[in-house]
Amino acid sequence: MPKTRQILEAIAEPSRLRLLQALSTPSSVTELVARTGLRQTNVSNHLARLREGDLVMATRRGRVVEYRLADATIAQLVESLTVLAGPPPARERVFLSEARTCYDHLAGRLGVSLLDALLGSGALRDDHHLGGLRLGPRADEIFTSLGVNLEDVLPLRRRLAYRCLDWTERRAHLGGGLGATLADAFLRDRLVRRRRGQRGLDVTPRAWLQIAKLEPLSRG
Repeated sequence: MPKTRQILEAIAEPSRLRLLQALSTPSSVTELVARTGLRQTNVSNHLARLREGDLVMATRRGRVVEYRLADATIAQLVESLTVLAGPPPARERVFLSEARTCYDHLAGRLGVSLLDALLGSGALRDDHHLGGLRLGPRADEIFTSLGVNLEDVLPLRRRLAYRCLDWTERRAHLGGGLGATLADAFLRDRLVRRRRGQRGLDVTPRAWLQIAKLEPLSRG
């Protein structure tokens, strides 16, 4: 299986795994150099190898080339590898543990708490047959309160919702099209803000309040 071997060889190099971890948010080479401590020539060479393995894609924005993980499947792979290999240094772990993006959905304590609240409120339910998550009885009500129109999410050509293992919390946050749409809503409503050139998110008190307002589903 040449493709599998290519992927495994690409991620076997520790510096390339560090780059993949740093690409939880789209970044330029300059930002990746600052974030990883690697030399610019090394970053560029490793990115070329990761692109050959279809793990990373690049988009030109004016004079800047922005790199990102190829898709949500790669983000899941990186999160899982980080859990298995052990987390980054404690300083970075603390810096990122409250909130960050994992590909295009919310991760860290904020992401894990959000998924817990969505499950507890009846907005989502475990789908044991399909191994993912499905909409619950209060889905329309809850997601509307969070600024998400489910009619815009359901037609997306990607998996609706699934548990993505979080490397700082060792529990799941919400992945899939629904997770991405929720992250967009939190950013749009300024409940969270991106840290320029960094992986983490700054969380406002309103974000935690929104999660706290999701009342548990009555069991009768």
